[in-house]
Amino acid sequence: MSWYKEYKDQWKEIIETVAAEEHRTTQMVEKDAIQSMILLGLSNSELPFVFKGGTSLSKAYGLIDRFSEDIDLSMNRKPTESEKKKTKLLICGIADDLGFVLSNPDDIQSRHSYNKYIFEYESLFSDIPLELIVETSFYQEVYPVEICDVNSFVGRFCIKRGIKLPIPFEASTVKMQVQSLERTFIDKVFAVCDYRLQNMQDRDSRHLYDIAKLLPEIKITSELDALIDDVREDRMLSKNNPAAQPEHDIPDMLREIIDSRFYEADYNNITKKLLYEDVSYEEAVSNGIEIVAGMDIFKYKK
Repeated sequence: MSWYKEYKDQWKEIIETVAAEEHRTTQMVEKDAIQSMILLGLSNSELPFVFKGGTSLSKAYGLIDRFSEDIDLSMNRKPTESEKKKTKLLICGIADDLGFVLSNPDDIQSRHSYNKYIFEYESLFSDIPLELIVETSFYQEVYPVEICDVNSFVGRFCIKRGIKLPIPFEASTVKMQVQSLERTFIDKVFAVCDYRLQNMQDRDSRHLYDIAKLLPEIKITSELDALIDDVREDRMLSKNNPAAQPEHDIPDMLREIIDSRFYEADYNNITKKLLYEDVSYEEAVSNGIEIVAGMDIFKYKK
């Protein structure tokens, strides 16, 4: 059984219609619908999953206008070993019900705090199977979180036009826990500094665009200042987050990233091709990390 079940022709027509109206590719609208099907299964679990990352900014907040293909998951507390095992079984079970094939089973270890599931699925718009990635990261507890409506292109299209689909699509809108915009903003600022220290730029310049889109939505308050320090202390505990260590000054690092134009080539060659709006590298920097570099909220004060 494939994800479209017995509704292959209907799904193909629906996706083609939505893609044309929303100025998206058919493969993107298709993948977006499939992502929602996975999220619906996760939302019905008793496990305290939190949806986060770039895809959440698009599907839950409607904040970014770029292609984001991964489902990033965490929890609002540290999971037990039993819950980690249940996570693996649940994700693989949902995928199996949708007719997906896990292409990297040997890489998935339930005892690990990070796993990257690469699933192949049958596309209505490709002669070869396409990939969908689900990443689970349990290094840090995720907070704050909000209960949000996680939308889909198909669902929004129908709501906007008062249309009822002729086929079942329970995942049209999914209600689940989502990482707050403030926390996502903080994580992304630390991430661009982490990747700079690790000399990693491949596909990581997307964070510059996301920060520029997030910043106007963030209220600079004493509560945000305190949250940044709390998150930094949590990130200090992981070797994967070197920028959080006390010896690093985040505003200085951001200025170095700007002066060295570290992410420029990756932004122009990769990120711009994922955008559905025209945002130049200069605009992303000037409306994002350049403003953050002039603030003192990322100065570690403890």
